[in-house]
Amino acid sequence: MAPPFNSKIEYLEKLKMHYVSISEDVLEQHYTQEDSGSLFNQRFQITINEQVSWKAGSVSLGNRTAYITFSKARMKELGVDLGDTVSVHLKKDTSKYGMDVPEEFEELLNQDDYAKKRFEYLTMGLQRAVIYVVTQLKSSQKRIDKSVFLMENLKKAPVGKETMRHILGKEIS
Repeated sequence: MAPPFNSKIEYLEKLKMHYVSISEDVLEQHYTQEDSGSLFNQRFQITINEQVSWKAGSVSLGNRTAYITFSKARMKELGVDLGDTVSVHLKKDTSKYGMDVPEEFEELLNQDDYAKKRFEYLTMGLQRAVIYVVTQLKSSQKRIDKSVFLMENLKKAPVGKETMRHILGKEIS
């Protein structure tokens, strides 16, 4: 397991967001033969100051570094601000989708083979976006209803040309 490292909280003006940067050396400690894609784009369970954890992906920043976004809500929870140095611990995320999947959504996929097939065909980013939409709902019934709604829309979308607009029901053809 790779040791924690320190990183300063910085701000990316172009995207209007805070982030912590990760050096190439740190990323190499987590990259394995099984990984596909760029060294700078990996999925992690990130923990800041041994207190707040979440799943996130690193994104290439240039100059042989990557970044992980750091929300204002998490900064507030930790009592840190722009320019502060924090302790960062990364653990490789080996989950199928790179985030926790609500059981209601998982059960729908288990019961509807065609929806599962279409969902599995989506890019990892679209898969995570759909899961995120379902995850934001508090009640189990709302998660079930939203899962059914999203998967029915996905099944109507043109194969190979699916977009989040299709899945959200804004471009049904």
